[in-house]
Amino acid sequence: MKAKRISANAAMLLTGVLIVTACGNQPSKKIQLAIEQTGENTVKYPIPTAYEVMNLINRSGAAYIIEITNPTGKVESYLTESNKALNLGIYSADLAYVTTYNMKQETMDYLKAIKKLSDELHVSANFNADLAYEVERNIENKDTLVSIITRSFDETYSFLENNGKDNISVQVLTGMWVEGLYVAAYVATTSSNPGDLLQVVANQKQSLETLKGIIEKNSDAPEIAALLTLLAPIISEYSGVDKTIDMPKAQQIHSVVEEVRNKIIGE
Repeated sequence: MKAKRISANAAMLLTGVLIVTACGNQPSKKIQLAIEQTGENTVKYPIPTAYEVMNLINRSGAAYIIEITNPTGKVESYLTESNKALNLGIYSADLAYVTTYNMKQETMDYLKAIKKLSDELHVSANFNADLAYEVERNIENKDTLVSIITRSFDETYSFLENNGKDNISVQVLTGMWVEGLYVAAYVATTSSNPGDLLQVVANQKQSLETLKGIIEKNSDAPEIAALLTLLAPIISEYSGVDKTIDMPKAQQIHSVVEEVRNKIIGE
């Protein structure tokens, strides 16, 4: 279905994350490539969060695009662990997109989809039933939202790393990155003023290289090794990218990432 554009009306902050509460302190050794300890109970991730990418899109002045995200109604169709983990990442990026543009009902819908998948993956040791309420109650309070969601982001990854779920963590991260690039590339290639957006797409080369390293670090697991095959067309497309790209290159990247993304979401 072709996406529809409407005017943007938002400037609030929200990172695209897994909405799960859990516990944990130090990251596992396998995930060390993926994170950097910056202080007690503080984790900094080396690739941009989905929120950071979506916020750049919003700040460029790009209009919100209806139906660009993966419909929450498809959540029931993800049956295998890998499909659930990858689409948990997809939905986390979609959450970032809809909340960045202050789409309140969509925000709550994606929270519900994320909760369902995280429950089925057993990655939420203690899902906070009040979290969705807190997000809705503070939907206009950007500082509080940043605090709520950032805490959930850190706690989720701590849980995954400390409970033998590193592979799920890597798959979620992959899904989130793919969806962030898909949205950025789509918006860039349909914008009447794509300058800043083209740069956003070009800049994903660095985060792709980091993601590739994370996957390779964990590729002893077949489901993680399969991610290298999944991402191979995107890796190839970025091989010739230096610091900037033109519209034809952005269109090629969009075409390739759309194919990869469709494999994940089941199109």
